[in-house]
Amino acid sequence: MTTSLKPGVRHGSVMLPWRTLLLGAVAAIAYLFFGAAPEAWVFDRAAISQGEYWRLATGHWVHSDSLHAFWDISALLLLGALFEPWLKWRMPLALFVTTIGVDVWLWCGEHSLQYYCGLSGILNGLLIVGLLHLWRDFRHPLIWITGTGAVLKIIVEISAGQALLTQTDWPSVPTVHAAGFLSGLVLMLGIWVVGRLYKIPASLNYA
Repeated sequence: MTTSLKPGVRHGSVMLPWRTLLLGAVAAIAYLFFGAAPEAWVFDRAAISQGEYWRLATGHWVHSDSLHAFWDISALLLLGALFEPWLKWRMPLALFVTTIGVDVWLWCGEHSLQYYCGLSGILNGLLIVGLLHLWRDFRHPLIWITGTGAVLKIIVEISAGQALLTQTDWPSVPTVHAAGFLSGLVLMLGIWVVGRLYKIPASLNYA
């Protein structure tokens, strides 16, 4: 196989994860220009119920404090650098589906939660989508170990009622991590089912 056919390589050069860089820039600029938890952009249950539906999207891209922004944006850049060359069009799809999944959970499963912001929920979805895609191709035990560790972390966080690795000005919502993770699983299951039903060649996964 020539280098031009390998994921993440074009004409012998490694492709920049431009989607990730763009999204990371959006999150960073949002924090630098609007500050911590800008009132007009966070997930606000009362405001959404009055028709401010953009908050269902923007709430994930603003953060409660500088450390919150740093850790989320760093995780986005890391996951994007690792997975974007393989996921390609699946990456924005994964972010879209997991955003919907997290929003559904926030609205229907966290009735007492009035405000929310941050990327961590949808990043958990991106993590499992990337890991499952790599597992299909490489079957390396480190992929399975990483996925298992992510599941255990989510379980411990839900049991403790707080995030394990970060502390932010706003209380963490560990169930959102589970919602994002499960949304990613549902997406990959859907892709697999469609591929089986329509007999889509595996080679098209790199298109």
